[in-house]
Amino acid sequence: MALRNRIPDAEAKYDDPIRGVNLVASPEDLEPGEARLLSNCYFWNGVRTREGSTRLNSGSLGVFRVLGGTKFYYGVSNSKRIIAFSDRISQISDGGTETLISTVPTANQETYFTTWSITDKVYITNQTDKLYEYDGTTFQSVDSLGGAVAVPNACRRVTPVLDRLLAITSGGVIERTNARVAHIWSNGSSWATFRPSLVGPFTGLHPHTLRSTGGDLFPGAIACQANAMYMITGTNYGSDVTAASAPTGEDSAIKLIDPRVGTSSPNSLATVPGVGLFGISSDLNVWFLPFGSASPIILGDKIRSTDTTTTIGLESANVTQLDKIWMTYYDRKLIMGFPIGSDNFCSRYFWMDMRAFVERNDLGPVWNGPHYGFYTNHAWTEEQNGEKSLVAGEGNSSNGVFVYRLLQPNTFTDAVGTSDNNITFDYWSYYKDFGAASQEKYVQAIQMDMNNYLGSPTLSLYDLTGLIAGNLPIARLT
Repeated sequence: MALRNRIPDAEAKYDDPIRGVNLVASPEDLEPGEARLLSNCYFWNGVRTREGSTRLNSGSLGVFRVLGGTKFYYGVSNSKRIIAFSDRISQISDGGTETLISTVPTANQETYFTTWSITDKVYITNQTDKLYEYDGTTFQSVDSLGGAVAVPNACRRVTPVLDRLLAITSGGVIERTNARVAHIWSNGSSWATFRPSLVGPFTGLHPHTLRSTGGDLFPGAIACQANAMYMITGTNYGSDVTAASAPTGEDSAIKLIDPRVGTSSPNSLATVPGVGLFGISSDLNVWFLPFGSASPIILGDKIRSTDTTTTIGLESANVTQLDKIWMTYYDRKLIMGFPIGSDNFCSRYFWMDMRAFVERNDLGPVWNGPHYGFYTNHAWTEEQNGEKSLVAGEGNSSNGVFVYRLLQPNTFTDAVGTSDNNITFDYWSYYKDFGAASQEKYVQAIQMDMNNYLGSPTLSLYDLTGLIAGNLPIARLT
């Protein structure tokens, strides 16, 4: 860029947005490497349009929204994609064919799936019905098994730790099983039931590897209330959880590690291998708990907008639908979806560049977004047996039941119901004074590198006083 040759090239050049978006700072306070907006685009060797999505099923399975989903891997190389919608638990093939598994569950309940490798089964909870299990052939309630004891109904979530299952019950406490079985549970035990030390039920539960002061690793779990976080630890969870007192050698414990940070969004808890656990707090910020640490770190300030008239950030999430927020790790990205306005499904998304987070700590968290143009309720990764996909269920019931593959390479349209919609992206750079803040400037030419596959790109120029020139056509240099 040249400004009548009065501004040196070093000052005229815009830095690449390697530090991602910053929605909290005022425009004049953005620093080189930051962007005001990276909507439907991201920086990776240049600013690129984000990838789009494709649908598995060509036609709707009904005027409902997807209530949950997973890829259940079992046996040596078997797998089934399972979704919940209405009162149905169904298998969905890669070609979109539905195979009914069960219509037993209560209709229209948010549904959660947890695979336990010890029993080679997937466990299903919906906060209303009995605890169900599925082994790829038989779908049944766990309390129907012979010798079942105190199986908790209306489970909020279950998660495996060592040789046990832990479950948040309808009473808001955490019960545990006997070793290697899912049908014998503690029940209001004085020693085997985990209870919070602060008022309120547990809302989230997720496996988390812990590290001792000597460096040894121990599988454990993080349990959350809406505004508090606990660590569950132990190497021996007791031989008989129905016993009146703890057996010899039992050493499990629950410890409050933060009385201010928790979650109301159980699907927001996501592990990044080798890095730590991430989640969304009830006051709408992103927190990070590194492996080996008991102190969560706040990472989401830059995606909380201070100018919601032009940019929507995480602060605009629908607070009546916090349980709809999801977060997952895929393709070196920490991806988060959240509902806005009156939506009861995710309609805005941010993701954080985990490459930069691990390799360039000096940059801080590098976020891009907000992304938009597709609607989801639950999302999950399918990354075994040679697969690599991020899959999601349609969240807007008016679009019908569809299952999508997100972030598909060389796909620049979003599948929404039966439509394929073009992706429109917006990149707003930081405000640049060209090294002479008080000097009036005449911009003769702008040269930029872009990656755009569809449509006609345009350019708008803003000063701190507002728009100078809008929707200028961009000519391609050949």
